[in-house]
Amino acid sequence: MSKAHYFYLLMPLPELQRIVEAYQLDFEELINDTFSESELVNFEKLLDSISAIFVQPIMSELTFDDFFAKENEAIKQKSYFDECKSSVCIENISDFHNNPFQVTYLVELLRNFDDALIDTGGVNTLVFKKEYLENLKKFKNIFSLIPKEQNQSIEVKTSKPVDPIDFLILDVYKELDRLIKIEKNDSVEELLKEQSEKLKKTFFAIKDEKLDASSLFKKSGLNAKDFDDNLERLKFFLKKIV
Repeated sequence: MSKAHYFYLLMPLPELQRIVEAYQLDFEELINDTFSESELVNFEKLLDSISAIFVQPIMSELTFDDFFAKENEAIKQKSYFDECKSSVCIENISDFHNNPFQVTYLVELLRNFDDALIDTGGVNTLVFKKEYLENLKKFKNIFSLIPKEQNQSIEVKTSKPVDPIDFLILDVYKELDRLIKIEKNDSVEELLKEQSEKLKKTFFAIKDEKLDASSLFKKSGLNAKDFDDNLERLKFFLKKIV
């Protein structure tokens, strides 16, 4: 595995910087909410080995030809890369097999972006966010470190395995609370009119009461994949309302 991964993104550099800085605080809060102080002492080495990340502009001399593209996606990847305005460099990535915190850090970071074109170095081909996340699912995340009896409350009971999503739901609730504080919550439904029906269903399932993942999943009427995908889209959609 390469020691550095690069995420290429469409957003302007200042916006990316703001998102990454906010995310670093959110991740720290996630860790503190998930584990006790005594547990964190045991995980100290793993936490310290999480890779440093750097927000940076795309080098002017860098071209799409410098990468290894997938033959069946080369046109799509080039079109995306040509529109990119910023990047994130993740240096000295610790072994995914041995560090669930590193895995979760990257998964949760990517939830902040609609998409990303990702270079994992060496002769590896470029991949989009979806494929990168699918690969990360092969490895344990921090939820695997939670005792089974504590983890039961955040499982979504479906026939198809999904990642624990209660933390994503909490992020959506935080965004809704933020909009209430800045008196923008009434504008959400108006802004949603141009969005997909699935995103609307997700919003209306979550807007009126704070429920667990399983209850919200049933209330939405969506299948497991659509529910998970649109929770992520809803979080991103709400973040953009200022």
